[in-house]
Amino acid sequence: MRRLQGRHAAELVFPGLVIGLMAGGLAGGVAALGGLSAGYALTTMLTLGVPLGLAGMGYNVLLASGRLRLGGVAPAALYWLGAFPVARCLHEVFFDVASGTAIALPDAFVPFVTFQAIMSVGYAIGFVWMHEYVFSYWWIRVRSHNPVASRYVEQYTRQASRMQRREEPQGPR
Repeated sequence: MRRLQGRHAAELVFPGLVIGLMAGGLAGGVAALGGLSAGYALTTMLTLGVPLGLAGMGYNVLLASGRLRLGGVAPAALYWLGAFPVARCLHEVFFDVASGTAIALPDAFVPFVTFQAIMSVGYAIGFVWMHEYVFSYWWIRVRSHNPVASRYVEQYTRQASRMQRREEPQGPR
């Protein structure tokens, strides 16, 4: 990937950051709906959303550099297989720090990480869905001045064209 200007790079990592922060916000909302305190919900929101947002930014850097395929669920699942458990471990540590308790990872650490790896597949699917269906409008918005976003829009357009040709009748059989 050619060296991008700061603004272009920020535009490219924006979707990953927002998706991660939204996931943290959702977790905080679930905590609040579950009757936990507002402080607990806010701490959950931040301590999970920030690591997921940073990992989402990393995903977008790999995507922009061509190391990950745009729209690929399997590459995203492999990325999040490592990134999601790390984000969850960071969430556990940061939550303890924010709440003023001694840092303690779960007693059953290996099963915890294994479960997070299993959950990462669902997160990867949701992440790709948000990236493809919500942030496709973002790529269209910034494509006029961002060459990588322009490349994304061209890839989406080619894919849509191929799909449309497949759906058209092929004539008598």
